[in-house]
Amino acid sequence: MIVEFAIVASLLFLIVFGIIQFGILLSRYQAYSAAAREGARVAAVRGTAAEVLTRVEAASNYDLDAGSISVQTTSGAAVCSATTRGEEVTVTWPQPFGVSIPFGPRVDFTLDIKGVFRCE
Repeated sequence: MIVEFAIVASLLFLIVFGIIQFGILLSRYQAYSAAAREGARVAAVRGTAAEVLTRVEAASNYDLDAGSISVQTTSGAAVCSATTRGEEVTVTWPQPFGVSIPFGPRVDFTLDIKGVFRCE
C-alpha cells in the first residue's frame, strides 16, 4: 500500500509542480508581451529609443535583457517620423526562460518577445 502511494504521490507532485511552473512561465511571457506593446506604443507616437527602453523596463515586472531590445519600423528606421507614418513599428528582444520541475532536469529556452503598433 505504501509503495503504491509513493508512486502515485510522486506522479501527482510532478503534475502539480508542472502546472505551477507553466503558470509562472505564462505570467512572465504575458508581462513581457505587455511591456513590448507599451514600448511599441511609445515608439508609434515618435518617442525616442531611450523613451521606449524606459517604458519597456517600467512596464515589465520581471528582469529583462535591456541591451538586446530593438526598435524598428517596416522600412528599417529606428524611430517613427513623418516619413514613416502608417508603417508598423516593432519592439522586440530575445528573452531567456527556464523551467525547473522537481524530479526532472531544468529546461532553458529563449522566446522572442514582440510588440507592434502603427506609426502615427
